[in-house]
Amino acid sequence: MGIDLEKWRQFVNHPKLGEMLLQHKKITIQHLDKAMATQEKNNLPLGEILIEMGVINKDELVEVLELQSNIDKILGECFNHFKELSKDEETK
Repeated sequence: MGIDLEKWRQFVNHPKLGEMLLQHKKITIQHLDKAMATQEKNNLPLGEILIEMGVINKDELVEVLELQSNIDKILGECFNHFKELSKDEETK
């Protein structure tokens, strides 16, 4: 049975900044709702809006963005590994 890369790709999503800030208890759902409404109107980055709101500071934003970047890198490496495994199975 081969690895279904499309299912894996759907399962593993790029972690969203707002979700990560919620998970790390840096913001509340109310903060996120307000910031997203502002983002929709002004088309500004979410992190910038949250800093302007005084909810997080620049260091907290950088910390979560670095974590997000590391997660993306790991997910990319895993996907590439699964892709290689899938190719190996096809040649058998």
